[in-house]
Amino acid sequence: MADQKPQSELHAGQGGHKQRQLTEEQQKKLFEVNTAPLGTWPEVVGISGEDAKKKIEAENPHLKVLIMSENSIFTADYNVKRVRVFIDSNGKVVKRPIIG
Repeated sequence: MADQKPQSELHAGQGGHKQRQLTEEQQKKLFEVNTAPLGTWPEVVGISGEDAKKKIEAENPHLKVLIMSENSIFTADYNVKRVRVFIDSNGKVVKRPIIG
């Protein structure tokens, strides 16, 4: 058993930096955190466009949220105050809305 290293032992990494190995429980907690980039709403895919709009506006009231058909033609300009919510023929969100 002398060969086994404690899971919290520090190891030398690249450049001489020390790294700590995460336990399995710590790894699970890390990946339970929403790691989506700021300004994206992956959790609204599949819900109604109106509900998605309400959620986005509640989180950031300064944004203009547009509900659009998934087949809509739109400009390719980037606008930090706009979020497009693309819906299908049933009114459900089909793509992850992002700022732009």
